[in-house]
Amino acid sequence: MSCPKRKISTGLIDQMLGEASWLLSHAQALSDYGRNEEAAAELARAATCEEQVACLLEADSKEQEAAIHRVSAASCYQKLGQYARAVTLLHAALSAILPDDYRSRIEQQLSRCLTQVQKGLRRTATRRVRKPSSAVP
Repeated sequence: MSCPKRKISTGLIDQMLGEASWLLSHAQALSDYGRNEEAAAELARAATCEEQVACLLEADSKEQEAAIHRVSAASCYQKLGQYARAVTLLHAALSAILPDDYRSRIEQQLSRCLTQVQKGLRRTATRRVRKPSSAVP
């Protein structure tokens, strides 16, 4: 009885993988033509698609494949400057059993994203700090 469910899941995964691939290619083409806002929108759609594929793969007990698609989604978010989302996905990807060289590359990507998150938080905190008023009441 589990075979029909698996076929539906596999078909859906294949469809979503095709969509993610198309979105990534389209985002790159738009970027090449200087249509950066449209490229960013396609990149965001691709990231969402990759996250959904990862969830479906994990539900099928394919943790290593799910990790690969989480890293892909994280890369999209990293390009979009959404480093905190990338960090979350990279941590999730690292929870899978992975080859050492791939794990090392993910850890390096995670380190770069964490650095960017810290920089962003420092900038935000600096903007929030109010300067003392020089006006005398």
